[in-house]
Amino acid sequence: MKICLIDADSTIPNLALMKLSTYHKNKGDEVTLLKAKLPYYPNRKKKYFNVPDGYDTIYCSVVFDNNKDFIGGDNIIFGGSGYSLDINLPDNIENLLPDYSMYPDNDISYGFLSRGCIRNCKFCIVPRKEGGIKQVSTINDIVRHKKVKFLDNNFLALPNHKQLLKELIATKVKCQFCQGLDIRLVDEENSKLLSKLNYINGEYIFAFDDISLSSLIDKKLKLLDWRKPFRFKFFVYCHPDTGLKDICERIEWLRSRRILPYVMRDISCWESEYSHFYMDISAYCNQPNFFKRTSFIEFLHIRYKNKDRIEYSNKLYEDNKPKGVNYD
Repeated sequence: MKICLIDADSTIPNLALMKLSTYHKNKGDEVTLLKAKLPYYPNRKKKYFNVPDGYDTIYCSVVFDNNKDFIGGDNIIFGGSGYSLDINLPDNIENLLPDYSMYPDNDISYGFLSRGCIRNCKFCIVPRKEGGIKQVSTINDIVRHKKVKFLDNNFLALPNHKQLLKELIATKVKCQFCQGLDIRLVDEENSKLLSKLNYINGEYIFAFDDISLSSLIDKKLKLLDWRKPFRFKFFVYCHPDTGLKDICERIEWLRSRRILPYVMRDISCWESEYSHFYMDISAYCNQPNFFKRTSFIEFLHIRYKNKDRIEYSNKLYEDNKPKGVNYD
């Protein structure tokens, strides 16, 4: 049988498709991977992707909402969080090793040591899709390259995470928890273990979703006294309902501690009256060389020649960032 796998919009090798490839190749089927390369950003032009004829079975994985509508073809089996939160691979396929030959230029292993989360953040699909925290794989199951990125949503909530950290230290493999770690769960022991990992680029990622957490995060940062300036990164989730003051205060709070922000815009930000500001502040924060060395107004002058656009975004930032606040 001829099997077609459609990667609609993944930014990294798609684990589900690679496991489907392993399953069908084990059966003797011929497997082809096609990439639609649809963007997440709703303001980007998307080209319609038509699946060629000649395949017996077609699977398509969609990560981001609405991208399914740009895939054309008959009898396509869709899956992925951008299509449905209720569709998962059968256990006999989920438990297979991924076929990395589908992505020949990739040199990093990806996988989940754990699934689920103990939190219930209103913007997150994980609790609904995966439920509570549980271990689903071992380090040996996942590592196939000299580098590995773990996709766990809340690794530090796993009861045996310290033992797994010790195993990772012993392997000396270059690694990263790229979805971010829950700094609220840092203690003296796991902090020391994290410091001993062979971390990719030394860049540890956490999350800062609410300014009300700042006092607690400050206490936890004291346990991470081995950190180097601008080697920590915090995801800063943004939604129009959050308010600009909250977002600007989190960014300035991180700057005062020499921590990099990474602004993650909810898709509703593109429909907000402040959509241009969200675009500018994320472009600024998400480029470390600019954030570390220039002010926001300097960045805007580099980015634009349009004085109205510069004044618009800078005024919103100046009006909403905290004034006369000592973060130290």
